[in-house]
Amino acid sequence: MSDDAWTAKEALSNLRNALVEKGMSIDDMFGKFDADSDGTINGPELHHGIRDILGDVLSPGQISEIIKALDGNQDHRIDVAELREALQEEE
Repeated sequence: MSDDAWTAKEALSNLRNALVEKGMSIDDMFGKFDADSDGTINGPELHHGIRDILGDVLSPGQISEIIKALDGNQDHRIDVAELREALQEEE
């Protein structure tokens, strides 16, 4: 997929598809993204997680857009509850 197509909505769709394709739970995915195990996913962790799990390299602007879309408490990070809520919507 071209990284130009990645919007926050497209990212959620791609992450949902990856859960199914890879047989992962949301908690599994969160654990793979949260490289420093601090309970949150920051920009670099999201960038690396998407690259490692989906094979796509996104720009800093795209990563920022995804974080803003998922970050309910506006701390500029995604916690497991925010990821779970975002990935379970529209199902």
